[in-house]
Amino acid sequence: MSHGCPHLCPNRSEPKSFDHTAHRRRIGKNPDIGGPRQQRPAACRSSPMLLASTRGRCYITANAGRRLHAVHRDVRRFREMPMLMLDATCASAAADGLAVERAAVVKALDMASLWQACAALINKALPCHSCSLLFDIDGYQPLQGRHHLADGGDDGSRLVTSLEVAAPYLDANPRIRWYTFSQIASQDAHAPERLKAQDPTPGWREFIHLAFWEGTRLEAVLSIRILTAHAELSDAELAFLADLYPLLDASLQRVRMLESDRLRHKAVEDLLYELPLAAVLVDQTLAPSYMSREAKRLCRRWSADAERSGRLPHAIEAPLRRWMSDAAGAAPSPGNRATFAIAHPQRPGETLRVEVSSAPGNSFRHAQHLLILVPDGEAQHAADALPARALPLLQCLSPSERKVAGLVASGLRNDAIAERLCRSRKTIESQISSIFRKLNVANRTQLARLLN
Repeated sequence: MSHGCPHLCPNRSEPKSFDHTAHRRRIGKNPDIGGPRQQRPAACRSSPMLLASTRGRCYITANAGRRLHAVHRDVRRFREMPMLMLDATCASAAADGLAVERAAVVKALDMASLWQACAALINKALPCHSCSLLFDIDGYQPLQGRHHLADGGDDGSRLVTSLEVAAPYLDANPRIRWYTFSQIASQDAHAPERLKAQDPTPGWREFIHLAFWEGTRLEAVLSIRILTAHAELSDAELAFLADLYPLLDASLQRVRMLESDRLRHKAVEDLLYELPLAAVLVDQTLAPSYMSREAKRLCRRWSADAERSGRLPHAIEAPLRRWMSDAAGAAPSPGNRATFAIAHPQRPGETLRVEVSSAPGNSFRHAQHLLILVPDGEAQHAADALPARALPLLQCLSPSERKVAGLVASGLRNDAIAERLCRSRKTIESQISSIFRKLNVANRTQLARLLN
């Protein structure tokens, strides 16, 4: 072979100056070189191996030589084939000069960041004088808007914030996705007058509108005002507008959904915070992301520095971590709870019942656990054992009054309540009167019926 050893493969395309006779004489004189006069070992004769070595001698079999030639032939063929090689460092930048701006639009999670990314993208791609995103549209009057001026020399106060110029055109062309002022003026002779009445900012005379619909309702409009010097857009700029529409449409839907989820989440948090329910939401590291007012009060009883550190009290977190480690792989299914008890390290007889329900995440890094903390073993916490439907009724009571109400509903008399809570009988009677007034009941029987 041209790339092999000629003296080991004399039958394979040697150089023309190769002397076979001298080569055979050298083989006969040198016992370290295997050749025709020296019989190869049986293992080498019967094996198809490429190389066989015995006592320092190296032999090449005939079959192995043919296989080696085939391997090199396949390598040459592979190298001659066209290959796809990606350069991860510069491929995206060379393919799309707006890649960074597009990515920012896709990553936006609220309206402010979405508009900031969208304005930067438009300003880089088009000869833009200014642009506005008009949304929460009632009729053709936007209730909210975001504005951007390319030169930054104006505060945007003079920018058009209504759709009066386009209203007749939109009525005549329902669910149209994009249009220009020139298209409006071609069908509506009064459009220039309406535009002039709005006192447009000098420097532009043409706008492009991208209209986003939810069914037949106009949800948002992106208004792009083109500089006066640019009467036409290039093919690349028109292609950009065609690509911008689905990108912004999807982003608006995403942001709207996230904003709706945030509002619902805030409403639930506010409700839980006011209820006499010690609820805590923790992540996979047991760091609290939410604590109700009752949970904060309860944690302060177990540790004075818990609220300041932003963690659960160590007396609660440590046994909770051990319990969750022991219960790994056996988390309660959604809707079900697992319960275990924790004893206070310094106060004998004081225990805490922890109810754990886990919300399944898309990975262990996003796991969420809802903890309900219930003081156990103390009669003054009888209110915590009331039915869930009674919790909203107790919202108007103070924590101290809730304890008294729970004990009254359980059938205890004033003397027994005062003894258990270490308060005077007069204080208990005053609190019961306050409870009756706040809950609009006349006696103990009505209170017990209301709460039970």
